Amino acid sequence: MAWNLQAGKVIILVTHRDERDYRGWRDWFHNGLQKPEGTQWLETLGQSLVTARNFLAMEGLKSGAEYLFWLDDDILGPDNGLVTLMSAGLPIACGLYMAKKKKEERALAAWMKSPSQNGYLPIQLNQNGRFIQVDVTGLGFALIHRSIFERLSQPWFDWPVGGPSEDFYFYEKIWRELQVKPVVDLETRCRHCGTFTVDCNNEFTTLG
Repeated sequence: MAWNLQAGKVIILVTHRDERDYRGWRDWFHNGLQKPEGTQWLETLGQSLVTARNFLAMEGLKSGAEYLFWLDDDILGPDNGLVTLMSAGLPIACGLYMAKKKKEERALAAWMKSPSQNGYLPIQLNQNGRFIQVDVTGLGFALIHRSIFERLSQPWFDWPVGGPSEDFYFYEKIWRELQVKPVVDLETRCRHCGTFTVDCNNEFTTLG
């Protein structure tokens, strides 16, 4: 399948899941994050995650943007993270961050199917190369070319009862229908924040 990828304009899509405004996120978003000229952004508040993602994707396509950049309101990426992912020219390019889980379950939010095909296993930082193809990532810092959504059947996002979360659903559907997998940039390392931030080395900084 041919992918006509161009370094066109981008729209940033932010899903706010509650009224909380993590310390420093909005300042970084407006003053730190480097954005190509003409970058648009759109955010939602008060919708379910599935509803918000489907709505934002539709509005992102209507905007005419070449790339849709998913950014969660608790992810702090490198200032050049967006432009770095755009320069890769990939259908799906993602930054790397730790999943928010209990300490004993915590791992990077990028997974490969287990050898037994029963579930997923998180990747490790010690990889050969910079850009690593995986089966599933989170959508906290993910740049996706519009052609993925144009070729994918709707709904793009769902969270069936007893089924996978909306990001797993999305990436599994892309693979089934388009045979495309996300690529993680191991050098675009983000922090996952809340009452603390945790970086890709599993190091904590308290925000108190």
